[in-house]
Amino acid sequence: MNTLAHLYLSGNDPELMLGNFIGDSVRGDEFSHLDERVQKGVILHRKIDRFTDNHLVFRQICALIREDFGRYCSVVADVFLDHF
Repeated sequence: MNTLAHLYLSGNDPELMLGNFIGDSVRGDEFSHLDERVQKGVILHRKIDRFTDNHLVFRQICALIREDFGRYCSVVADVFLDHF
């Protein structure tokens, strides 16, 4: 579902969608060789993730499950929110 949300937030721009889709696979600035619109999609992906990860509700969920899931609490919370 996370992928669907990222694609939806890309609008109707195929290059932006591509960059947003591959955003989790790209590390650092390894995308500088890509088309400018694809680069913007990677940047958009990172902004969406940063917004979500810093949202108060997301942080509260992580605090509730941190004891059980440790450093993976944000991944578990993300999957949970995607599902429900």
